[in-house]
Amino acid sequence: MRPAPLARRFAQRMAPLALVAGLVVGAVLPAVYERLVLAERASEAAVWARQLADGLEALARARPSLWAYDRLSIDALAASLVDPPISARVRLDVPARDAIYESAEPVSEDEIGGWALVEVGGRAVGRVEVRLPAAAARGSVRMLWVAAPLVGAALAAGLFFLPLATVRRGDARNDELWTALVDANASLEARVEARTAELRQRETQLRELGARLVAVQEEERARISRDLHDDLGQVLTGLRLRLTAMETTLPVDSPGRVHLAAALAAVDDGVEEVRRLAHDLRPAALDGLGLADALGAHARRWAEVAGLGLALEVDPVEPPPTVAEVLFRVCQEGLTNVARHAQATGVRVELAAVDDGWRLVVQDDGRGLDPASRTGGLGLVGARERVEQSGGYLDVEDASGGGTRLVAWLPAV
Repeated sequence: MRPAPLARRFAQRMAPLALVAGLVVGAVLPAVYERLVLAERASEAAVWARQLADGLEALARARPSLWAYDRLSIDALAASLVDPPISARVRLDVPARDAIYESAEPVSEDEIGGWALVEVGGRAVGRVEVRLPAAAARGSVRMLWVAAPLVGAALAAGLFFLPLATVRRGDARNDELWTALVDANASLEARVEARTAELRQRETQLRELGARLVAVQEEERARISRDLHDDLGQVLTGLRLRLTAMETTLPVDSPGRVHLAAALAAVDDGVEEVRRLAHDLRPAALDGLGLADALGAHARRWAEVAGLGLALEVDPVEPPPTVAEVLFRVCQEGLTNVARHAQATGVRVELAAVDDGWRLVVQDDGRGLDPASRTGGLGLVGARERVEQSGGYLDVEDASGGGTRLVAWLPAV
């Protein structure tokens, strides 16, 4: 059976992630930046307004009735704001009369204002408004709105097409190998019919070619797994760090936090999906440590997370790679079921060479299996199929001292 290509499924799962990343950079980022820049300018205007209001309050206390009409004094107080380099516009309102004092022409759309009350004896006697030029700030915002969509589009394209190209190359290589196997098999069958005397030799060649195909496919899957984990994983991690840094710059009540939270959740989902795909293709621990060390490390880490006691007996002799991968997967599923269903306090994991093969035992001291669930869930069904396809068997039974005992045996070859 020809291996199913990964490119289409990978593209379907990566497209939403790439789109979200592009939208965050192309739309959310400039919107948040615009809000922050204009809010900072308005805050600055409010600070100047408060400072001017403090001076006007002193003037109002000195001249309670005529202070608002003392233009010379107000001009002196506002001079530091009106003149360059600040070049602000100042306006003073009093009860029942607006704009009793204005330092310049009416405000334009490129100005941002802030105001403060003028209070004397706990009573508001006026309101002062300061409007600062905002042309430069709005100009930078407009430039960001032009550049950010381009950057977002480039980021989305990179997140989607770069890893997809890697997966497609792997699919193409697998297809070439499979085609080569099919062609070799057809050629071999034709020669067997013509030369029965060479049947044994041709069958041997076919088995060797099949073994080589399996080995090359495992190597290719391992390479694709590393590329997904290292290249795309680093890109997503860098994107999450930048989004997290952006979140710290936003006010607590900023509406941009909702979009950032959605983007962070999408990035986290993408990271988990990449890790799952990479691990499904090839368990990295097997390549780096071998079955004995990889199984021990996984069991100890699992026991620490699950908070259960662990007894571990692992034969240090290394089985063949195909046997090692199946045993590792079966152990993973067995420990997962213990954590989910057994209500155990301890687990025992054994791996040893037995009867010209390898036997794995995962035994807990929990509540045992219900008769209706003795065959296990989908995970155990899949593990049993993998073991049986490799020529072995998998049994789940009640342990003699209580709990559940999972036993898997695979031949050495």
